[in-house]
Amino acid sequence: MSVLSTAAPSLGRGRPALVGAVASETVKLTTLRSNWILAAVAFVMIVGSGLLQGLGLVSRLTDPRFAGQLIEARPMQFVDSVLWAQVLIAVIAVLAATGEYGSGQIKLSLLAAPTRLPVLAAKTIAAAALSFGIGTVGAGLALSIPLTFLPAAGIDYPNDWPTGAGLAFGSGAYLAAIAALGTAIGMLLRNVIAGLAVTLPLVTILPSVIASIPAQMIRDAAAYFPTTAGRMLISDLETTAALTPWQGYLVLLAWVVVLWAAAAVTLRARDA
Repeated sequence: MSVLSTAAPSLGRGRPALVGAVASETVKLTTLRSNWILAAVAFVMIVGSGLLQGLGLVSRLTDPRFAGQLIEARPMQFVDSVLWAQVLIAVIAVLAATGEYGSGQIKLSLLAAPTRLPVLAAKTIAAAALSFGIGTVGAGLALSIPLTFLPAAGIDYPNDWPTGAGLAFGSGAYLAAIAALGTAIGMLLRNVIAGLAVTLPLVTILPSVIASIPAQMIRDAAAYFPTTAGRMLISDLETTAALTPWQGYLVLLAWVVVLWAAAAVTLRARDA
């Protein structure tokens, strides 16, 4: 007579499940033409903005309105467009999280995994990895391309290797966190319209609306919204919160952790 084992799966068996789930979600994410279009637009937006800002500085040399003024460039200004590209990154993440719920494919994805959490983790990792690549490579090019013509034109552009690498990495880390945020909200709400309706205002207009309220306590709270705090990593935006750039990024990650935990709990508790 054979004896059925009731032992819990070992950690060794759990790792391949996550690896397989990540591979599956990466294929899903990268085979949709809409995702390629959104990712390409975000990448071109970041790189193109750096190029156009550099050319704009050169044009000031012959503009009489800037005669006698010192024209200089700051590396941080060439990654400003990352804060616009985050909208497209958020859309990609929400679509990646909610697309299978609309088609019913999520049932097959959950059946393929021994537990449900690897599916959520895989969707998050796939979206965050794509966004990190877009942000890091895009910002790196946006910072590097102006180096090819600004110094030759006589414009001071103090962009050393540590500064440029830090801003490029920070841009990728910021967009990866935004992708994780969008994925968590999408998996929590399980509906593309609801996911976008919550995520997009949260990362764009809501912090500004809250900051415009006269009550000082409420205005101070706006400094701890995910994008307001997180963008300190790549922007010199002043807020009422006494946070360093990395502390601001940790606030963004705290939002991600809380929403991801909520999505994990509801994913395990609800039917597909």
